[in-house]
Order: sequence, then C-alpha cells, then structure tokens
Amino acid sequence: MPKKAVHILSPLLGIVFLVSGIGKSLAAYEFSQILMQYGFDTLRFLAPLIIMFEIATGLFLFLGIRLKQTSLLSFCFVAVLSLAYLYGYFFVNITDCGCFGHFSFLNTPPVFTFVRNLVLMVVLLYIFLKSNNICKLADKNEISIMACILCAGCFIAGYTFVEHKSDVTQYITEGKTINMEVKNTILGEFLMPLEDSSYFIFVFSYSCAHCYNSIENLKQYERLGVADKVIALSFETDSVTMEKFNDIFHPDFPIKNYPTKELFRLTNQFPVSYYIKNNIVKMEIRGFLPNGYLLRQKLSKID
Repeated sequence: MPKKAVHILSPLLGIVFLVSGIGKSLAAYEFSQILMQYGFDTLRFLAPLIIMFEIATGLFLFLGIRLKQTSLLSFCFVAVLSLAYLYGYFFVNITDCGCFGHFSFLNTPPVFTFVRNLVLMVVLLYIFLKSNNICKLADKNEISIMACILCAGCFIAGYTFVEHKSDVTQYITEGKTINMEVKNTILGEFLMPLEDSSYFIFVFSYSCAHCYNSIENLKQYERLGVADKVIALSFETDSVTMEKFNDIFHPDFPIKNYPTKELFRLTNQFPVSYYIKNNIVKMEIRGFLPNGYLLRQKLSKID
C-alpha cells in the first residue's frame, strides 16, 4: 500500500513543481523583481536557478526517478523558500510569493501559501520515508524527454529574464472589445459608465507582482487627466491581505471585489486594463501600466 501511494503522490507533486517552474520561466524577470524585494539586488540572479531546479525536480518526481534523493532535495527546497517567504511577509511586507509566475491566478493569499507549502513538505517527507525500495533510474527515452523540456525551460527563462521596457505603442488598441460599447462586452456586467465621462478600469490580483508594480502609475491617472475616474476590480480575499495591500499602497481609487469564478469570466491574466470613453472601449492594456504622462500622450492620438 505505501508503495502504491508513493506512485500516486509522486506524479501529482511533480505536476505542481512543473506548473510552478514553467509559470516562473514565462515571467522570469517579474520573479527576479520579487526576489530583489528581500533587500539584495543580487538575489535576482537566483531566479533562473530556482526555475530550472523546480522544472528538473518536477520531472524527476513525475517520472518517479531516484525518489529518495529527489524527495529529500525537494523537501529542503520548499522548506528554505517557505522560511524566506515567512521572513519577507513579516519583515519586508512581501505578500506575493510569485509561486506560479505567469499563472498568477493560481497564487494564493499568504495564509494559504503557508498551508500549501506545509502540505507539500508533509507529502515529500512521506515519499522520502516510504521510497526505500524504489530505485528507478531514467531510461534513454526519459532522458531525452527531460533534456528537451529543460532546454525549452532554460531558453524561455533566459528570454523572459531580460527586462522588457514599457512601450505604449505596443499596447493593444485593436481586439475583440476595442471600439465596442461597454454594454456589448463582458465589462458591461461589472460597471455602468456614463456617456460623458472617461474611465480607466484596472483588473488585478492581490497576489500578483505585475499588478503591484503598476499601482503607483495607476494612482497618477486621475491627477494627470488620463481618465475622469479610475476603478479597480479584483478577487474577494481575506481581510488581512486586503489590509496589508492598503497599508502598502494607500490606493486613492475604489476597489470592487468579486468571486474568483465571476472575475475569471472577464480575464485569467493579471493585470489587464481598459480605457473607456463615452461608453466605448478605446484601449486594452495587458501587463505593466505606463507612466501617466506617456499614456496620456498615447490616448490623445486615439480619442
């Protein structure tokens, strides 16, 4: 029975590590910025190493290779990251662990992050203790598959590790919602804008580093005349996370919180923003928000 349980639990944990590693590889620069928040700029260079370790560990666990050694290393890895996040949460005001990188919708509030990591450590310890007689080695086909996945992950992480400068000319001014009336889009379920006003809608997650890096620019938009009104939409979450967010950023715009399933009908990537004027969606922005002055210049050309 223990051996059967190990063969079930190991692939499941492997998937978790793979999703985490691949998600980080798709947003390596953003993950490196989270590491810098711990107080040392050089920590950002650990980002590619952490990403590749997670992908490699995920592959080993999924394929059941050297489970004794792999589970022990994984246990130590999760324990170290959990202690680091514990320090960041209590002493540096870091609420985003960046656990799933690009898949920011999978990130959880800090309390659930600690619980999830504790569960991972318990399962890894169980695999370590029950895998004494499991000494599987990788065959040639498995080695080839792992090499291909690791090379792909390495390439993607290297590509996304380079900072991509904000360029307002790249922001989306064409798409399914552009130049449509709000009532004819999914946005119509979340707001009722007035015809003689302009609105900037910011859809974000409380556990998203990309979103955090946009807040200060967002706070400029009403003052600089980018829009008459700024409104933020986010997930319902625990009061501790929201209070911590407010203490850090002191938002001067209203935030409307919705159930996860409801907000996912609008988007599953964060942040995403919409500029609305006279009830018409004029612009959609995915990712970081630009400086208010630059965005105002861009909008003046499309209004």
